Formats: sequence, structure tokens, C-alpha cells
Amino acid sequence: EKGDVILSIPISSCFRDDEPPKWFEGDDDGGDDHDINRYNPSGWASRLAAILLDHEFSNKNSADLLDSLEIGRETWKSMLPDRNILRASLPVHWSEEFLSNTKCTALELAVDSAYFARANAVMQLQEELKQALFEEENVDDDFLRQKCGDALDIVQTRTCRVERTCEDGAQWGPPLRILAPIFDFINHGSMRNPGTGGANAAFGVEGAKMSDMNNANLVVRAIRDIEEGEEILFDYGDSARPAWRCLSSYGFVPDFLASVETGDDDVAIENVAELWMNGLRFDVDPESVPYDLVEVAAAQALLDGESNDEDEEKYGLLTPGVARSIARRATDSAYRLLLEPGINASIDNEDEESPETIHSESLAAS
Repeated sequence: EKGDVILSIPISSCFRDDEPPKWFEGDDDGGDDHDINRYNPSGWASRLAAILLDHEFSNKNSADLLDSLEIGRETWKSMLPDRNILRASLPVHWSEEFLSNTKCTALELAVDSAYFARANAVMQLQEELKQALFEEENVDDDFLRQKCGDALDIVQTRTCRVERTCEDGAQWGPPLRILAPIFDFINHGSMRNPGTGGANAAFGVEGAKMSDMNNANLVVRAIRDIEEGEEILFDYGDSARPAWRCLSSYGFVPDFLASVETGDDDVAIENVAELWMNGLRFDVDPESVPYDLVEVAAAQALLDGESNDEDEEKYGLLTPGVARSIARRATDSAYRLLLEPGINASIDNEDEESPETIHSESLAAS
């Protein structure tokens, strides 16, 4: 029923970005610079990846001494997606051909921005992990690089953000990024979809005290009555909107129901289409047209003789001529999206038929 607890996980059982291993980012001398590096808010993904790597290599060397929590974490790791399929899901790993097949400039720009930052994060993790494992023999650089990349993929697609607040709502610290085993298997459902397939649960931290998260829990509660057999879903937030951002962040394209109207202005638009006019790019959603696009289209319509001062006086900038101009451009863009992407002849037949390639092509086309 609405308000019931569906899942409750102790924060102490989760991987937290505020508890990086001592070997990560600098000498563990406790200096101020070291603390700044270790707890920089923008470095949460690298910190969580370092925690996963530390967990893996520490347990590798003490497999006979695992307690129940570590055994549970090992079971969770065995349930994670195949690394190759996960890589194939994330556009940051795609070739330029697959990216161009998405026909989404925003996604291409996001990948370009993330690519070098990710490469630097992998390099940093690899160097510091190698130093931490200096006593190990035959530590292969390629192996470590793969492990660091895999850890970042897991962190990127399975981490949640929670606020550090007391029960009275007072915030006492920066947001905390958490990787919570089992919780991370709950799928996305949009808050804009009030029916089946939409969000029916929400999560948050309960039981936290000022400057103390040790006894708190990550709790999932029903936000409406849930039928027996219905899948538990919660909204992944703005990182899942629009669809290209969800693909970039999590490696999947969410279901999109254009007919659903909730009237909730606080929830971001689920999906947008790219529209180019006079060399400028605009995001158009199912419910509105950007004012900047109307201005550009109005100027072009005036030049083309499809609008005049009398029309503007009667209708404003969005005259019938301007509306027709935008509609024609939207029609052209829609037609382009329907065209089948080309096949790069440089890819051999074996690669074309691999599950990873097929998966990437399917996501790019969607």
C-alpha cells in the first residue's frame, strides 16, 4: 500500500563515495591537499570506482576470511551485467559511426565532453591502483586498465544520489553518492506516467542524524498502491531526461508515452527532438516550441515573404507563415530519423554479428 516500506538497506552496507581507500589520490599523510583531492565533490565517480577496485583486490587476497556482508557483496557482483554488453550499452564506448547513427547532436557533444574526462579518470585509477599493488607480481597494465574502466561503468550506471539531511529536513553536508547492492537492480519508471510502467516507488535516507549516517538506512517506499506482481519502479530523475541523456548516463532508452500529460511542471520533459534552422540547433518537445526557434523562423519567414507586419500584429511572432516554416523543418527532421542508418563497410562480418555490436546498433537506432 501507499507509504509502505518495500526495501530498507543500511547505509553501512553500501559503497559510499565519502569512504575512498587510503591509496586513492595522494599519500595518506592526512594533509589538507590530500583531503581536498579525496573528497572533491566532482570526483565521486572515481572515488566509488576506487572503492570497488579496493574491495575486489582485497577480497581476492583474503577469500577465506569473508564475513556475511562481504559474501553478500560478492553474490551481488556475480549478478551484474556482462562487462561487454554493459560497454556496448554506453555511448562513451561507441565508434563514431554508431554515434552518428543516433542522429542526436546533443548525445555526440555529451560523449565528446565525457570521453577525455573518463580517460583521465581511468589513467589516474590505474596508476594509483598499481602503486597500491606494488607487492603483487605480474600486474599487467592492460588488465588494470580494463578493471578500472569496468569499475567506472558500474559506478556510472548503478549509483544513486541522496541528500545528507536530518529527520527535521536540515541539510548538513554535500550530497552523498551511494552504490547499494540489490537496490541498484530497481528499474526506471517515469513520474510523468501515472499508470502501469510509471514510477510507483521513491527512495531516500531515513534515520540520519547531524553529521552521522552510520545508523541511517536507504529506504524505498511505495508512492501509490501497488498491485501484486507489478514491477517496482522509481524515477531516476533528471539524469534520465531527455532520452539521449538517459542513454548516455545509464545505457538504455526509456519508454516514452507522448500522450501522457501530468501537468507537473517540476518534472523535466521526457524526450526532445532536434531541429536545425539556419545553422542553429534547437530542442523541441511534444508540448512546446522554444521561443528562440520562433524568433529565427520568424526572421526567415519574413525574408521568404511568408510573413509580414500585419500577421505579426495579429498573431505575434508565431504567425501562420512561421508555424508552416517550423512544421516543414520538423517534417524533414522526422523523415531523416526514419531513414535506416548506413552500414560501415570497414566492420567485418564477425563484428557485425556479435551480440555487443547488435546491442549498440539497436540502442543507436532507438
